[in-house]
Amino acid sequence: MVSAFAAALYNLRFENPGPPALTAMKLTPMLEQYFEIKRQAPDAILFYRMGDFYEMFFEDAETVAPLLDLVLTARGKGSENEAPMCGVPHHSAEQHVAKLVRNGYRVAICEQVGEAPAGKGLATREIVRIITPGTAVESYLLEREGCYLLAVAPGSELLGAAYLDVSTGDFFVTRYVGSGDPRLMDDLVRFAPREIIHPQGTDAKALVARRGEVASRELEESHFDPSGAFDLLTRHFRTQSLRGFGLEKGDPRIAAAGAALRYAQTSHKRDLDHIADLRIDDDADYLILDASTLENLEIFDARDGGRASALWSILDETSTAMGTRMLRRWVSRPLRDRDAIFARHDAVDELTRTPLLLQEICTALGRIGDLERLASRINIGSAMPRELLSLDSSLGSVEEAGRALEAAQGPLLAGLRARLDPLGDVRDAVREAIVPEPPANLREGGAIRAGVDSELDSLREIARDSKSILLRIELEEREKTGIPSLKVRFNSVFGYYIEISKANLAKVPDRYIRKQTLVNAERYITPELKELEEKIVGAEEKSLAIELRIYEELLARLGESCQKILATARAVGEVDSIASLATLARRRRYVRAKIIDTQEIEIEQGRHPVIETLTERFIPNDSSIRRDDNGIQLITGPNMGGKSTYLRQVALIVLMNQVGSFVPASKATLGIFDRIFTRVGASDNLARGESTFMVEMHETANILHNASPSSLIVLDEVGRGTATFDGLSLAWAIIEYLHDVPERNAITLFATHYHELTDLAKTRERVANYNVSVREWNDQIIFLRKVIPGAADKSYGIQVAKLAGIPKQVIGRAREILETLERKERDMVEETRRPGTSVPRAQMSLFDRREDEVARRIRAMEPEAMSPLEALNVLAELQSILKGNEHG
Repeated sequence: MVSAFAAALYNLRFENPGPPALTAMKLTPMLEQYFEIKRQAPDAILFYRMGDFYEMFFEDAETVAPLLDLVLTARGKGSENEAPMCGVPHHSAEQHVAKLVRNGYRVAICEQVGEAPAGKGLATREIVRIITPGTAVESYLLEREGCYLLAVAPGSELLGAAYLDVSTGDFFVTRYVGSGDPRLMDDLVRFAPREIIHPQGTDAKALVARRGEVASRELEESHFDPSGAFDLLTRHFRTQSLRGFGLEKGDPRIAAAGAALRYAQTSHKRDLDHIADLRIDDDADYLILDASTLENLEIFDARDGGRASALWSILDETSTAMGTRMLRRWVSRPLRDRDAIFARHDAVDELTRTPLLLQEICTALGRIGDLERLASRINIGSAMPRELLSLDSSLGSVEEAGRALEAAQGPLLAGLRARLDPLGDVRDAVREAIVPEPPANLREGGAIRAGVDSELDSLREIARDSKSILLRIELEEREKTGIPSLKVRFNSVFGYYIEISKANLAKVPDRYIRKQTLVNAERYITPELKELEEKIVGAEEKSLAIELRIYEELLARLGESCQKILATARAVGEVDSIASLATLARRRRYVRAKIIDTQEIEIEQGRHPVIETLTERFIPNDSSIRRDDNGIQLITGPNMGGKSTYLRQVALIVLMNQVGSFVPASKATLGIFDRIFTRVGASDNLARGESTFMVEMHETANILHNASPSSLIVLDEVGRGTATFDGLSLAWAIIEYLHDVPERNAITLFATHYHELTDLAKTRERVANYNVSVREWNDQIIFLRKVIPGAADKSYGIQVAKLAGIPKQVIGRAREILETLERKERDMVEETRRPGTSVPRAQMSLFDRREDEVARRIRAMEPEAMSPLEALNVLAELQSILKGNEHG
């Protein structure tokens, strides 16, 4: 518990001015320094370096102790200055920092950067790094995926947004129509930012509520000042304006980009020169996949929360971290440009047909480290010697991959080979400076090669020779004193000393100076030993200082090639992505689709790319869909029959084709689509107070407002979230709208249990009926999982329930009820037979039952027995029925 004194002091420094009496209170110099540093990052957990530990005090200690499973103790325990504290050893700090950052905390690392003035008082300390979820570059915090910081800045009409990955230098901007723009949620899913920053007091808070698992920061509005952002960005990119990036003054994207860059620079306490480009993210270049589609098609994560059954788990055969990130971008933003798709197909085709070349490329790629993040850490100054050796070996493997690609003929692969720069000067600089097996920590010394600096070599010789000198002194002193157990040792308190056991104290010469008494021994020093100590310790300190200087110069030199390293890294990512798609095509027997300009989908023996890997026998299906012929397909059939699998299968094949991948089929001809819309499954959104049906209607409304004739729409059981008649009416009207409105005339796959909808094929020429076939045998059903033309004749719900293990009593009662309902239906049909025919209509339509009722009553009338007034009353009543206003 924080003492009253400490609590008052904390408030005095961070929140309230407090009464004058508090300002007279005195602190220990250490706590004075602590509070002064804490004030620089009041919302971060301060790791305050003290010797071999990072200590945390007051609220920081009370916050992290239970989270990190640390013992909460106190400094000055029992006194009025008692300060709660806990700590972690510096050598194990990384695991603790990682846990805090993954829980959304910011961690300020405070190091000792100088000795105490004149050897007295406190050492100089300062914050050297503020580690946050969205600005991490440390390898222990990063996975292979991107690590984006998102900054949002409200403008007069639009919301500006900037996405920055400091670890790779990727930096781009976009804009939204407020925080309720569906595109914002789409991008939150697509780019998965680790941290969001936004101004205080803005409606940008809403996006945090919609993406609550992401760490968020409210910053003062000054961080988003448009003028300051413009100045910062032009200074950083060394330009006079931002027109070259497509941005004009007043654009809210400038404020967002400036805030993101400033936040990252403050976090790293330095300029970030490896961030050398700023681009505008433009949806017009890509096939748009909204958040619902990414979720419904299980692109990156399956609905059960796992990745093993998501499309990404199948597509990702990459060998490098750059390839993983690049391919993920390709999958989340498939192409729309025919030539670009064709170029990727060509490259995949070439590698698929040359397996030895593919293997050679993949072998070389497998030895390449994360060049993007290595370049970033070099520029930031945090790269360690072993990472520089990884850079050297990785560039060597880049050279191997380039040589392998010399055999490639296609223009895309040839162009990528030209971009694979092995950077011989960078490799030479590393090999000339760094020893083959450097220490893990630069401050351990010994990372710089001999011959790099003559003074360093001289000092090392002194340190090296001193060991032999110490051994000589030990042997000489043993001979002079006649004490065979005499030892020369060293510790950080006394330096070098001579240790003699109690049994030999009578032999100690007068020239020995006693320094310490132990239980079984005495420790002594001599003038000769102290002189040697000064030489050795001084040489080691000077050696380390020179090594640090040489290493910093090396990083600066390598930093000049940072953009070249990043360019090579991106080329590696593209080669790796193509190789991954080629590996997948060979392994899964995928084929290259023919691309056409019309909206058609012709697939022979199509397969679901994920489910075929999870089952021993997958039943393939053909798809023949032409927008202007049978562009709206109604698919009926029982649950578990395979309707949803078929719908997703078609959508995934379209998506994969535009990624540049081959597709799971024996043959395919595909048009190019601008969007894939999906409405699949049912789920509440409790965080936003929305029911299953409301979520369904929101997603359907988005489709009806934004679909185009070049879109692909997948609708599965739309309307089932409400009452039967309501749902059926909505489903009917939705199909009519997609058919009748030219601007929404998209290819649509609509799976349904509403058999009444199949009547639409009689009145709408582009509507076609298909069903998932089953076979009945001995009151059982066998799922054939083939999609065939025609409508299903019934739903087989009771049979499916039986398969699911519903109790026999329930199944039996359900059959009785079903038979009763079907008998009533037959009776109604019998009543509505038209005069002069013995054939009843096959199915009653819900949309003409009032007409049926009127017809039934007219046939039952005896007009000759009715008075004129009775006839008028009956006529009025019948008219009321037709208008839906019957009161009787």
